[in-house]
Amino acid sequence: MSTGENMLRDFLALESNWWVFFVLTFVVFLAMVEVGYRFGRWRRKRQADPAEQKSQTGTVLAALLALLGFLLAISFGVAADRFGERKALVLQEANAIGTTFLRTDFLDEPHRTTVRQLLRGYTASRIQYVRQGDFTDLDAALEGAAQVHDELWQVADVVAEQNPRSVPVGLFIDSLNEVIDLHEERVTVAFRYRVPPSLLWTLYLVSVLAMGTMGLHFGLSGTRSLAATVALIVSFAAILLLIVDLDSPTQRLFDVSQDPLVDTLKTMEEARAREPPVGGGPVEE
Repeated sequence: MSTGENMLRDFLALESNWWVFFVLTFVVFLAMVEVGYRFGRWRRKRQADPAEQKSQTGTVLAALLALLGFLLAISFGVAADRFGERKALVLQEANAIGTTFLRTDFLDEPHRTTVRQLLRGYTASRIQYVRQGDFTDLDAALEGAAQVHDELWQVADVVAEQNPRSVPVGLFIDSLNEVIDLHEERVTVAFRYRVPPSLLWTLYLVSVLAMGTMGLHFGLSGTRSLAATVALIVSFAAILLLIVDLDSPTQRLFDVSQDPLVDTLKTMEEARAREPPVGGGPVEE
């Protein structure tokens, strides 16, 4: 990652900084409008024909606002597509884990119990990690997931060696491979497929220039509406916040529901409760 990207990601990683980002954006935009307005008034008093400059400034302002709208649409589209993909991957992963769990019926003991325990713990840890919303220890979490994958695959190697021509065992291995692949897809989409930081900085720069030009246009006109200006600034600041929030794994305004994984874990826990007791004793919880 570049230094600029790291600065932006680190700053927005803290929950309180989301509102700081919004307030700072509002203040910067308002300041640019005010600076442009005062400069426009100063120019208006010193120009013989301020109407001509006002017309030229209006043309530039229209072009900047059109460009800003175009950049907002692109950025929001990229972030929204990525958000939708993240939601879809949660459902796909839940289905893959559930299918793998069901196909453990094809395995003999003790492999069946071992795989089921690993899948239950793996699913529970993923739910807990995402709900905590703290991704500062991402490397440790990825190492933990990789360790579980290795343990599951070791079992798959053993059962494949014991049953080299078994179609049911092959189906189990296929679904387990899908679980591992979907893990990598979720990590890639959440942490590596991001809105390019250069696009975010360009969007912010064009927004600042548009606010300054708008203030200049007001100053050359000699009039302005403070309420309308504040409303426009709040709208742009809110849209920027939405784009950054959609693009971030530590989302505050949107939520990638983990309910499919929760339902899958519930199903696995219910299956454990129905399992016959070992050695005729009571079922352990």
